[in-house]
Amino acid sequence: MYTSPHSTAPDFTGMTIDNGRLRLVQLLGEGAFGLVYRAVDETSAASSSNPEPKQYAVKIMKKVDVDTRRAYFQRREVSTHMSIHDHPNIVSVHGVFECPYYVYLVLELCPGGDLMNALLDRLLYTRKDALLKSVFLQIIQAVEYCHDHGVYHRDLKPDNILVNEDGSEIRLADFGLATTSKVSGTFGCGSGHYMAPECIGLEFDYTPYSTEACDVWSLGIILVNLVAGRNPWTYALSTDRAFSHYLSNPNHMRDVLPVSEEAQYILRGVLNPDPVERWTLQELRQHIEEVETFFMSEEDIAVASKHVQLVAATYCPRKAVEDIARSQSAICIEDARELLAEQFVLRNKTLPRKPLARPQTLKTNDSQQHFVIVSSTGLSRSSSTSMSGEESEGPITPETHAQDPVKLAEVPEFTDSENLGELEVPVQKERSLVVQFPIPPATTCA
Repeated sequence: MYTSPHSTAPDFTGMTIDNGRLRLVQLLGEGAFGLVYRAVDETSAASSSNPEPKQYAVKIMKKVDVDTRRAYFQRREVSTHMSIHDHPNIVSVHGVFECPYYVYLVLELCPGGDLMNALLDRLLYTRKDALLKSVFLQIIQAVEYCHDHGVYHRDLKPDNILVNEDGSEIRLADFGLATTSKVSGTFGCGSGHYMAPECIGLEFDYTPYSTEACDVWSLGIILVNLVAGRNPWTYALSTDRAFSHYLSNPNHMRDVLPVSEEAQYILRGVLNPDPVERWTLQELRQHIEEVETFFMSEEDIAVASKHVQLVAATYCPRKAVEDIARSQSAICIEDARELLAEQFVLRNKTLPRKPLARPQTLKTNDSQQHFVIVSSTGLSRSSSTSMSGEESEGPITPETHAQDPVKLAEVPEFTDSENLGELEVPVQKERSLVVQFPIPPATTCA
C-alpha cells in the first residue's frame, strides 16, 4: 500500500476484503471523510450466462475513537441506511467489514454515476418529458419510503442520487446527514443551494422545523436542476436577490428559466417559503404524474427574455450540440456547448460572459464542529456558461461578489430515542456542481 502524491489517503487498489472475496480495483471518488472504490467479487467466476463478475462500490473510512461525535455519525449513517435500503430506488447495502484501522461499507454499484453528471454533463433529460417524469417520480418514491419508515434525508441533491448507464433508473444514496427526528432544532444542515429557509433558520428565529418539509423543498430545487440545468438562487434568504425576486414575483421562474407553466405551478407549491403551506410529498407526486410538459415551448422561448433564451441555448438536447460539433472541422462536444453560448452572446452583446462556477457544499469545520456556508471557489466548467449583468438583481456570480462565511448551529442533532446501531461508516462527499443564472435588473423589462 502506498500514498498517492496528490492525496494523504493510502492507495487501496489491489487489496482484498471479506477474506479475499472482494478485490478493490479502481478509485471512484474521494471526499473529506472517506474513499469510494469499485470492487469485484473474485468468487463470482465469469461464465457464458454471466460474462462479468459481480461488482460493488466500497466506501472506506478510517476508524475513529468510539466516543467521538464522528463515530456517532458513522454509526448512525449505517444503521439508518440499513433500515431502508430494501427499496428498489435506494442504494442497497451488501455488507460492512472492518480491520484494525478502517471500516468498509459494501454498496450496490451504480455504473452511471450521479444525477448531477447525468443532467449537466450528459444532458440526458433535456426536452425528454417522459424520462424526466419517470426519474423524478422514482426520487419521490424513494423519499416517500424513507419518510414512511421515519427517516429524513436532509441532504437531497443530485450528487446524492445515483443513476444507471442511460439515466433511466435512480438510487438514493448518502445518508450521512439523515435523521429519525421529525422535528429538528439543528440549523444549516445540508447543502446550501438545496436548503429550505426554515432549515437555514436566520429568518425564522431558529424555530424547530419539520425535516419532512425540508426534504420536499430540496426536491423542488432538484426539479429546477432537471428541467433547466440551473439552481434558482444561492441561498433561500431575503438577502439573496434572486430569492427575493422570487418571493415578490409569482412568474419569477418563467421570467428567468425555460420552464412550462405547469412546472412553474409545481415549483410554487413545493418551494413555498411557508413550510406549513408547502405541498406534501403526496401532493407533489400527484401533480408530477399529471404534467404534460416541464419545458417552455419553442414559441414562448422565442419571445422570452434573453436570460431564458440563453439557458435554453446552453442547456439543450444532445442532438443540438452534436450538430454544431459536426459542422466544425475539429471541435469536441464540450467546446460545442461553449460555442452555443458564445453565439448567443454575439447576438446579444449587452450581456457580458462569466464562467460557470462550481460552488462548494456546506462543510464542517473540524475545530469548531459547525457547519459553515462557504462562498464559491474559482473552479469553472468549460462546457457551459453563466451570464450576469453588472446591475443584475442576482444571484450574483461568486467570482465578482464574494460572501463572508455564515456560521450556523452545530449539526446534526441527536436524541436518546434514536437508534445508533453498532456499525461505522464514512459520511458525505463535498462535490456539488451547480449553475447560476442572472435575473433581469429591476429597472429593465424582460
